[in-house]
Amino acid sequence: MNRSGRTRIAPSLAICRWRSRRGVRSRALVLDAAERVMAEHGFQAATLDRVVTEAGIPMSSVYHYFGSKDRILLAVMERGADRFFADLPGLDRRAGRPAQHLARVLSATVRTLQRHPDFLRLLIVFAAQPPAAGDGEIQAVVRRVREHALELLRAQIAAAFGDDPHSPATDQLARFALAAIDGAFVACQADRGTSLEQLLQPLAPSLVAARRVLLAAS
Repeated sequence: MNRSGRTRIAPSLAICRWRSRRGVRSRALVLDAAERVMAEHGFQAATLDRVVTEAGIPMSSVYHYFGSKDRILLAVMERGADRFFADLPGLDRRAGRPAQHLARVLSATVRTLQRHPDFLRLLIVFAAQPPAAGDGEIQAVVRRVREHALELLRAQIAAAFGDDPHSPATDQLARFALAAIDGAFVACQADRGTSLEQLLQPLAPSLVAARRVLLAAS
């Protein structure tokens, strides 16, 4: 109470807002540090001590916001997925012929991947060798992210050809495209002399040809 008898609320609200902003910044620092360490050195090398050193915040803050290394990984993956998919441009209508539309989709995907390399690097690592931790939560996050990617690819492939996005042929083409993107990304990590866009350039016409084969065989 102040001299006028009124309760002083504003200072406590200001303190709460300050603590909330500080908490958001601390959490982001931990996730940024964990993403860098895991992408560069792998999950096993990303110890909590290393993440704390990289983030420059106390160990107590890490336990307060996440509780464990596995929880940090889950948060890194989920944040990375949110950022990646939000950054993908929307292509609601077919642009030109099917191969032209697919080329635009792939070009937009490549540009987005180049802005989020650590996210895809981690996703591929844990899709291939998921750690036996987190009661299956890590694997569930990987599956959820990849299923969303397939859903988006099916929609764009269906738009390109005017097909049913739920047809077996569309699903197989989407899986083929995702596998090609995965492989091209891994190849670029192994050979810095090549580019993702260069490796994926033949993919659009390949999808057109593959669709003809699938429809002829059905």
